[in-house]
Amino acid sequence: MRWLPHALALGGSSVLCMSISSRSAALSQQAQRPLFSFGVIADVQWADDEDGYNYDKTVVRCYRGAFRNLVRAVDWWNQLVTPPKFIAQLGDILDGVNVKLGKSESALGAALAELARAPCPAVNIVGNHELYNFDRAALAEASWLRHGDKEYYSFQPAAGWRFVVLDPYQVALIGHAADDPRRREAVALIGGRNPGVDPSGVGGEWFKQVSGYDRRFVPYNGGLGVEQLAWLQAELADATAANERVCIMCHVILHPQACGGSTMVWDYPEALEVISQSSCVAAVLCGHDHFGQYHLDSNGVHHCTFCSPLNKGDDGDAFGVVHVWEDALEICGPRVDDLLPAERSSGGKTRPTGRPAKVQRADACESVTLPLRPRGQHSEENRRRPDEEAAAA
Repeated sequence: MRWLPHALALGGSSVLCMSISSRSAALSQQAQRPLFSFGVIADVQWADDEDGYNYDKTVVRCYRGAFRNLVRAVDWWNQLVTPPKFIAQLGDILDGVNVKLGKSESALGAALAELARAPCPAVNIVGNHELYNFDRAALAEASWLRHGDKEYYSFQPAAGWRFVVLDPYQVALIGHAADDPRRREAVALIGGRNPGVDPSGVGGEWFKQVSGYDRRFVPYNGGLGVEQLAWLQAELADATAANERVCIMCHVILHPQACGGSTMVWDYPEALEVISQSSCVAAVLCGHDHFGQYHLDSNGVHHCTFCSPLNKGDDGDAFGVVHVWEDALEICGPRVDDLLPAERSSGGKTRPTGRPAKVQRADACESVTLPLRPRGQHSEENRRRPDEEAAAA
């Protein structure tokens, strides 16, 4: 308010009007700016190798093109008028084929060097391909992660917002030493739910003896575990008490309607139950399913699964920025369908994902707006337990 006494001291009404007008314009301009923004990219999964294929040899993977997609992403983030606060790198930054090539260290180094060119730090999440290339002992010493061995934590990029990072391979067949209790728990769990999987995590007939959502019990998925779920429950309770909104980030998907139905964490029902008990979660952001998906659950939580740059390589733009407003999340990118698709092809059929329509912005970007419910509001009249929602689907 320092402008007001200055204007009165000059004794000129025109000066006062100009000051009021200038302040109104400044306030209007501020109102048009988001609270903060962050970049997003998932499953770069690159390797210095010719194009390859997915696990069942049905989908081409553009290994080098995915890296060039990352380069374009960093260039794009650098030209934004307002730099993002951080880059959400949602896991699988390098592909497991690097082990066979003997290039795990160099592939990781090249990807991290690109991220280092960005105008802000990256929040790197552990995916299955990190665990194909490096075990937990190595990741525990990694400077590009927070903890490595137990990579779940929270941070607050702006007042009123908390981001929760989950580690979906705390209970897993991959990454842990053979005698680690978390691996022993995974062996027992998989043995009871999918006997077609060899305890080594390699070989076997993974999908012959399972169907439906039980197809998630395979080695490339994992579980949060009791310890992490208890931590998540406490974290959400603390955020609720502080009147904060929460955005959850996890490599593996937490809702079966936010993927093809098999790339969820093993204990996703327990995770969704924890989330449904709270009114603070605004969105869950994931990767892992390369073809992406969007789902708005009955509690008003936006589940966004972002596409992989591997899909289109040089022909795609699977990256963007999320603008955070008080009443909405706005996902922007050069081609937003390359990042969060409106339609998904499966079994020769194309179906809508439920994602809101995109709009063309004046800055040559496309955007999708995801409205947020008011703070602290729980949609009790629409609320379903996760198992009820899954049954209805």
